[in-house]
Amino acid sequence: LVVNHTVSTVGGTIGLDAGEDVIFGAAGAVSSTSGNVTVRADQGGANGTGVITMNTAATINAGTGTITMSAPGDITLSGLTTTNNTANAVSVTSTGGGIVDAGDTNKDITATNANAVTTLSAVSGIGSANAIDTTITTLVATNSGLAGNIQVSDSDALVIRRAEQTNAGAAAGNINIGAVGTLTVEAVGTGGLGVKINGAGSTGTVSLAATGENNLVVNHTVSTVGGTIGLD
Repeated sequence: LVVNHTVSTVGGTIGLDAGEDVIFGAAGAVSSTSGNVTVRADQGGANGTGVITMNTAATINAGTGTITMSAPGDITLSGLTTTNNTANAVSVTSTGGGIVDAGDTNKDITATNANAVTTLSAVSGIGSANAIDTTITTLVATNSGLAGNIQVSDSDALVIRRAEQTNAGAAAGNINIGAVGTLTVEAVGTGGLGVKINGAGSTGTVSLAATGENNLVVNHTVSTVGGTIGLD
């Protein structure tokens, strides 16, 4: 499925499904006023392959709806925007690859309402080479492979509900999260699960940074096995 122009609706949902890849060209612009937007590669699971690739200029704006993207391979994203105010505001899942920054033309993810949660799940890293650029309220980010960093750079205040390298083995991936605003590791009482690299023999490092004249608030566990921890 190749999207090279506008796909839009007002109150209805938008579903973009492909048996293989979903590709957004520079003029690909998906928008809804209030309907949820779903993008799925390898829909039906026929061969276990398929990627989602967005040009750096492509956009998906779901209005008050949610954005859900899933693929067995890499998901390269740019320009995701929603004003949804729920725990399902943005969900991006790669079951066999990574979540990749498409470039700097657009902010990768914008979801700023008070209860909006952005959930990112991958196997080979989240912004591993270049950080995912966000303006979001609450982050959940997990990487299950032995390699691949979790790197997120937020332009405002950010709450980390969970950031974890979940592989039980000798994971080498790091966790690097920064915010140009108060950066908070959420407390358990409001849903926090901490920032962790706990696989046996893992060597990944943790870096949490609130840049500028801003605070870093640690209300939960920040842990690793063999790597350093930097709290700035």
